[in-house]
Amino acid sequence: MRVSSRADYGVRALFDLAERYGRGPTQSRDIAARQGIPEAYLHQVLGALNRAGFVRSTRGPLGGHELAREPDQITLWDVLQILDGEARRAHQHPHPDLDEPDVVHETWHELQERSVEYLRSITLDTLRQRRRERVAVANYSI
Repeated sequence: MRVSSRADYGVRALFDLAERYGRGPTQSRDIAARQGIPEAYLHQVLGALNRAGFVRSTRGPLGGHELAREPDQITLWDVLQILDGEARRAHQHPHPDLDEPDVVHETWHELQERSVEYLRSITLDTLRQRRRERVAVANYSI
């Protein structure tokens, strides 16, 4: 499964906001620096996420961006649909009309269904938990 730069940046930005959830707005330049996202591109992605209701943005010197939902309420599938939904639908291939079953097409369809199921099971909170586990393992000493 291919993930576009737009979707990757969107998930990274939301993950960054999830890590700071409940601490107030975070400025986009800080998100861009921590996540390695071009700031101009980040503004476009955050705008789309704001319109979708995932991010709340506040202007002004104390403004910035913050999650509009709790981290366990946003799945990776949600983000991909918002940022790449139209592009994903445009790249789906129609099923050819054949006299016999098309097992190849059926296999790709099964893969797509499993991928969607998996992405729906991963929330921003899941990513936060995974990060904490990895940091704990990396910091473990005997």
